Amino acid sequence: MVRVLVSDSSVLIEFSKRGLLEEMFRLPFEFAVPDLLFEEELIDLGTYSRDDLHRFGLRVEALDPIGVTTAQSYQLMRKCLSLVDCFALALASGKGYTLLTGDKAMRTFAEVEEIEVHGVLWLVDHMLAAGVMSAADVQEALISMRDDPRCHVPAQELARRIRQLSE
Repeated sequence: MVRVLVSDSSVLIEFSKRGLLEEMFRLPFEFAVPDLLFEEELIDLGTYSRDDLHRFGLRVEALDPIGVTTAQSYQLMRKCLSLVDCFALALASGKGYTLLTGDKAMRTFAEVEEIEVHGVLWLVDHMLAAGVMSAADVQEALISMRDDPRCHVPAQELARRIRQLSE
């Protein structure tokens, strides 16, 4: 059985900014997003389009009524999370999928709810291990993230991985 990863918009945006979405989809996972996220938040993906995401294999899934109720209850519990974030959490929780996020509040809530959660660096590690990207390309991507003031990947972890790749 193939592992399904539910991504929030931050992960897809980070990979699109680096021109790495196609490489991400070469990993031995299936990627999914809730339909609300696909329609509301994936507007500007740089050189990529929503059609590209479908072509790469992105699954767009709707929540059933129980999932919608779960998402709404998550938002009531954590006002700092958007409804779109809560839809991603509910999709991961309801189907036993793994959540991908670059959002600290989402990650913390997922951990409290016992939803398996990972971020951008976990995916980058898998891309390197699977040979989807060379060490030099990974290092270049990490440096680009480090130098981007809008990137929310933890600076210490970025620096550590950049150092490891340059040794």
